[in-house]
Amino acid sequence: MIERRLAPGEVLFAEGEASELVGRIESGIVEVVRRAGDRDIVLARLGPAEYVGEMGVLEGRPRAATVRAVEPTRLVLFGREAFLEDVARDPALAHRLLASLSERLHRADLALAGALPASPASLPATSPRLRLFAESEELARVLPDEGIAIDRLPFTVGRKPEEGERAPPRPVDLLLEDARPYRLSRLHFAIERTRDGVALVDATSTLGTLVDGVALGEPFARSRLPLGPGDHRIVAGGEGSPFVFRLRVE
Repeated sequence: MIERRLAPGEVLFAEGEASELVGRIESGIVEVVRRAGDRDIVLARLGPAEYVGEMGVLEGRPRAATVRAVEPTRLVLFGREAFLEDVARDPALAHRLLASLSERLHRADLALAGALPASPASLPATSPRLRLFAESEELARVLPDEGIAIDRLPFTVGRKPEEGERAPPRPVDLLLEDARPYRLSRLHFAIERTRDGVALVDATSTLGTLVDGVALGEPFARSRLPLGPGDHRIVAGGEGSPFVFRLRVE
């Protein structure tokens, strides 16, 4: 283990570089940033006891995003084996990582096979009632004031492809216009049925999804989040995105 201290604005990991170490934040705050066109988009801010860079190390791929300090920050850095030992002592973290890896493998298998997930099915009478509202001025111009009643799952949200652009790998229920640099991916997120209710799943989008402040997506250890009763705030495409929704689960 190596201790590292960062000054505000200092970069810990850079997008595209080799993934060799995992960081655990001991104090301070970092932001996870991805490049979109000529802009840096903040995907999430993480604080003490949270990990950064773990998915790249586990999957042996380059960094999916840049991690830099927002304020004076102290971290402990692990190699892969030391990180796995840390995971073995933390059942909650182990479960989260396994769930995320399983989700990614499942979606990769579907893509390789050219298959689509199960067709949308009507919700049983005992299922939660779902309604999706606009939570930003931009979305309020295109979504009805009363929101969209969701009566079939999975329900998907994504960007309308440009002319000549390849269609997403599965049908998209809510297609929205976006301009470059895109905040929305062609298939950005899905609301899916689970054994216990419903969950929101980031569909391997480019800029991730924030659900009630929890970051989902490629650079993070989570790709899905169960949704209990109440209102949930969904931000698709990083901080400052115009695609902000409110999902009501009743």
